[in-house]
Amino acid sequence: MVAGGTETDRLLIDAVACERRIALIRNDRLARLWIDRGGPARFDIHLGRVSKILPEMAAAMVVLDGVADGLLPFDRIDGPLHEGQWVIVQISRLGFEDKGPKLTGRIAIEGLGMILRPNEHPTDAKRGGLVELPRKLKDENRRAVLMTLFKGLIAREEGITLRSLAIDWDDGALAGELGQLRAVWKRAQAALASPAKPVVVFKALSDADQLIERHVMAGGECIVDGSDEFVRLRGLLRARGLDDAHLIRHDGTRLLFDDQDIEDDIATALQPRVPLPGGGWIAIEQTTALCAIDVNAGGSDSDNDQARRAEQVNLRAAPEIVRQLQLRNIGGLVVIDPLRMAGKASRDRFEAALRDAFGPEMSGAVQFGGFTRLGLFELTRQRGGIALGELMQGRLPDPMPTRTAALNFVLRSVIRDMRSGQGGRYRLYLSKDLVADLVPGSHGQQILERAMGMAPELAADESLSRADYRLEKL
Repeated sequence: MVAGGTETDRLLIDAVACERRIALIRNDRLARLWIDRGGPARFDIHLGRVSKILPEMAAAMVVLDGVADGLLPFDRIDGPLHEGQWVIVQISRLGFEDKGPKLTGRIAIEGLGMILRPNEHPTDAKRGGLVELPRKLKDENRRAVLMTLFKGLIAREEGITLRSLAIDWDDGALAGELGQLRAVWKRAQAALASPAKPVVVFKALSDADQLIERHVMAGGECIVDGSDEFVRLRGLLRARGLDDAHLIRHDGTRLLFDDQDIEDDIATALQPRVPLPGGGWIAIEQTTALCAIDVNAGGSDSDNDQARRAEQVNLRAAPEIVRQLQLRNIGGLVVIDPLRMAGKASRDRFEAALRDAFGPEMSGAVQFGGFTRLGLFELTRQRGGIALGELMQGRLPDPMPTRTAALNFVLRSVIRDMRSGQGGRYRLYLSKDLVADLVPGSHGQQILERAMGMAPELAADESLSRADYRLEKL
């Protein structure tokens, strides 16, 4: 997950509940949304055990710690594999739906300023002992200084990729992070030397953490609602000797996402129908096999020329279709049914509008299939974790909040009540399953205690739906 964009992009971070919600604001509109609830992350490194060889898939199943068994392709690890073998592997793609994670034996240890590949082949001239510097670094003198520094630091079997963020770091900071990444690899080798059970050797930064830290380290504006997250990010900046004026703590009486009208955009992203500026709307229906999107002209600005009207609505729909795919985190096959357009020129303009809206994703994450004989437009988008709808509402025919989504909704709602000036002792009535999630010592209980000054009494009320609650002052 990379924010991309420009220096004018803003990040809004809601970190008041048991999850973090990160909103990317571009041109004063919500462009992307990420929800981080912890758990396994891409690039986590595991000591695993091969449980089954799958010759028909040219892969092996590997038992991991705390995660579903992963699939390790033969071409992603050196040497033969056999059942019972212990291996050091890294998650290259998180699991989704009923699929476990995809693994690789080609380890790349990610740091904030660089990536270390500790087991490159020394005989591979293209990879072993390779130092890769960012293309955006045009200063030849600085490139020469960095190349000399790393050539003196890395071993022949290692590879280093420097991030743009670390171009101006001093030698001590660069060498220090390299030492930290090497220590991770030493821990992995030590675990492999005396295996007892599958373990997580290295917990990588989540995609959300990588996004946030790169943004704030690059000087992008970031507004944070949540004292712990604000303190963490301020400490990160100060540890690097960087100014923190662009890091802003939200301390208003309203929650950050309420104040910035983000909640309305999230609610829209959970609905099948999305209105278009200037009239018309799109309908989005996600199934197991594909995502179908229908463009409709109802209520659009009138135009005597029907063909021109169809093209205008389609061109307004194109950027909103892309925005909704990104907000909803929808991947896989996408089939769009635009209004019928006469002539290849109109279809080409629609495709160009989609291409422009996807922007950097067109470099590999998105592939166009183009128009079919029936006038449908097909594309595929790389999957990037669980879709927003599934995170928030599950897969029921009649969607209702998932248990985790409901818990976070209630926590934010109670905090909202407390910020409006209510105080004192309370009894909090909840659905039975949420009461079970707020046992003493739980993260949610600690959040409530901090917001209310003391832990509320909890009571189950079977008449309440999962995301409902009732506060009774004592």
